[in-house]
Amino acid sequence: MDGKRGGRSPGTRNRRTEALMALAEEGETPCGFALRLMRDDTQDPDVRMHAAKIAAPYVHPKPQPEPRIVSFDLPGKIDGAEGLLSVHDALLRATAIGDIALEDAKDISAMLETHRRLVETTDLEQRLVRLEAEQAKGTAQ
Repeated sequence: MDGKRGGRSPGTRNRRTEALMALAEEGETPCGFALRLMRDDTQDPDVRMHAAKIAAPYVHPKPQPEPRIVSFDLPGKIDGAEGLLSVHDALLRATAIGDIALEDAKDISAMLETHRRLVETTDLEQRLVRLEAEQAKGTAQ
């Protein structure tokens, strides 16, 4: 015997695909289809459970986690290298003894890095203004 006999021709859709295409042409959404199957008492319980799993993300959005609140003591002023070093030291100690989770410590450390760059930018701006003022004074004399 040469070749296969019977079966679908290549490119022919199966019954399930044909049924889904017919539903789509009628305007039924996949979620609506899954909900209808889920509610159909004549369907096999496994089919109904599978339909519920498909529909669940559309009907019940995934809950967002509650934001964590982290607190620890800060020095009075954090406007220079010493202040930032002091805060980072406190953060490392709190993380080391388990008062602050590592992920929270990473987030706080990133905030401290942003603060450091802001302090640095402000300091550079003030120094530049003073330098320009001194140069302007020197050329005026």
